[in-house]
Amino acid sequence: MSKGFLWFAQNNNSVDYAKLSIELAKSIKKQNNNNNICVIVDQKTIFKSDYIDKIVILKDDDSANDQTKFANEYKAFYLSPFTHTIKLEADMLFTSSTDWWWNHLCQHDLVFAINCRNYHDDIIKKTIYRRLFQRNHLPDIYSGLTYFRKSRRAEKFFNLCKDIVKNWPQVRDEILINCHDAYPTTDVTYALAYRIMDPTNSNLIDYEWFKFIHGKPAINEIHVAMEQYNYLYPVTLSDKSYLGGSRLHRIWHYHDKKLMESMNERTF
Repeated sequence: MSKGFLWFAQNNNSVDYAKLSIELAKSIKKQNNNNNICVIVDQKTIFKSDYIDKIVILKDDDSANDQTKFANEYKAFYLSPFTHTIKLEADMLFTSSTDWWWNHLCQHDLVFAINCRNYHDDIIKKTIYRRLFQRNHLPDIYSGLTYFRKSRRAEKFFNLCKDIVKNWPQVRDEILINCHDAYPTTDVTYALAYRIMDPTNSNLIDYEWFKFIHGKPAINEIHVAMEQYNYLYPVTLSDKSYLGGSRLHRIWHYHDKKLMESMNERTF
């Protein structure tokens, strides 16, 4: 039974996702014994790292002409070398072991992060970023933390995702209500595909522990500072990560792509 972590890294004009990927891979290797890693890249983002076990190069890049690189993520199912896969995003860090997760996840075909958490570790069920979800009655899925196994049900889900991405203008204009997204974001794609496959969410699994801490400002509601991380002051001390004075124990989706540089400068 093979299991491992997978994510996409496609650089654009402003973000070096290869560098972020190495930081994420380091944190996974540090925290987990089950730590096989595969990163999917395009021709412009090919890189090597001792922390990454396998690099898969996209043969057909559906995002080749886009600054926002969402259009390939439905390919995770087809390109994953693992039987059991946890799909992540490059701008994340692991702050504790998740080895025990596999015992629960491997019993299912699909598990998503439902809702997210703020830096206080509170579950956040409603944000200004999710008005499209509320308007269209979509499940509050966060694609940045997804588990799937090679199965017919998971294949059906990712085939639906492919259809949504390939027909995005029609989906946006004729299926979704008041959607103006130029590109099909992975969160919306996953949520709509799951709504089609399971309209009543009767098989939607919502594990309390399968959620990440989100770094978007409105989720953390920091009103006393213009830059939230100047106030929360994330720091690493003796291989432990702290945010807002509290130690982190979950996956942290820090979101600010420049944060790692400043954090590495103040690692003790």
